[in-house]
Amino acid sequence: MSTMNRFLALFLVVIGCLGVHTGKAQQIARRSQFVINTFMANPAVAGTMNFTPFFLSYRNQWAGFKGAPVTMMASAHTGLKNGLGFGAIAYHDDTGGAISESGMELTGAYHVDVNNYDAVSFGLSVNASQYAFDNSKLVVYDQNDLALNGGMAERSFNVDATFGFLVYGKQYYAGISIPQLFETRLNLESEILASENRNRRHFQFMGSYKWYASDDWDIQPSAFMRIMGNVPAQMDLNVRAIYKQLAFGGLTYRHRDAVAIMLGGNYREFVFAYSYDITTSGARVMSPHTHELSIGYYLPKRSGKFRAGFLGPRVLDRSRVVN
Repeated sequence: MSTMNRFLALFLVVIGCLGVHTGKAQQIARRSQFVINTFMANPAVAGTMNFTPFFLSYRNQWAGFKGAPVTMMASAHTGLKNGLGFGAIAYHDDTGGAISESGMELTGAYHVDVNNYDAVSFGLSVNASQYAFDNSKLVVYDQNDLALNGGMAERSFNVDATFGFLVYGKQYYAGISIPQLFETRLNLESEILASENRNRRHFQFMGSYKWYASDDWDIQPSAFMRIMGNVPAQMDLNVRAIYKQLAFGGLTYRHRDAVAIMLGGNYREFVFAYSYDITTSGARVMSPHTHELSIGYYLPKRSGKFRAGFLGPRVLDRSRVVN
C-alpha cells in the first residue's frame, strides 16, 4: 500500500471514530449527494478535474410537510493554467418559509504536484448572501415578543469565506473545509443577543476511495462529517457500486437521521443522480422521506476529447482526478 493510500485509510478511520456520537448540524444546507459533486463541499476541488463540470441540484427535505426545507443549487468549476482553478456556486435555501438564504460563492484554488501520482490543493471561496427572516409567517405563543420585530420581515446582507484543503490521486481524495470562516454577524433589527446572532464556523471532513473490483465494476466507499461548535456532528457514510462506467447504485447512512438510496448514470456528457432519503429520526412524524436530484454536464477541455468524471474511464488524460 502506498504512503498516500495509508494516509487515506487513516483519515477515514479518524472520521469514523469522531462520528460515533453524531446528530445534526443546522446552518449549512444538508446534501445526500456529497459524493456526486464534491466541489459543493470543498473549494479546493476547483480545477482538479480534466473537464469543466456544471451541476444543478434540487433537494426537498421531508417532502409533503408544509414549510419543509427546499434547497436549490447551481455550480461550475474549471482548471486554468499554472495549477490554478476557478469556480462559482449560486444557491437558494428555504428552511421552512419564515427563514431563507440566497447567495453566491466565487472560488479560487491552487494545486501542487507531490509526485507522479498524488497532489495537494488549496482553495478559498468568498460568499455573499442575503439572509431573510419573515416573522409574519411564524406561529408563535407571544405575538409581542421583542425578537419578532413586530411581525415585520427582515433582511441582512452577509459576506463570509470558506477555506479548503485536499490531497488526492487517481483513485482517492481526502480533505477538510471550513465554511463561514470569519463567523460574520447577521445584522437583524430584532437582535436580543447580538453576539449569538452570527454565522457559525463549521469543520467539514471528507474522504473517498475507488476500488477497481473487476473490468465491469468499481466500488467507491466515501465518508463526510460536519462539526459545528457545541452542536452534535453530522456523519454520512456512503458506498457506491459503478457498473461499466455507465450507471451506479449507492447507499448512504446518516447516523440518527436517515438512510438514503442513490441511483444514477451518465449519457455522453450528461450526468443524472437521484437520492431517496428514508427518515429515521424523530422528524419522521413530519415526513418519512426526502428527495434529491442532480443533473450535470461535463464540458470537454480544449483537447476536444471528452473524458467522463466520477463514472468515467479509468485511463485519463491526467493521472489525478477528484471524482
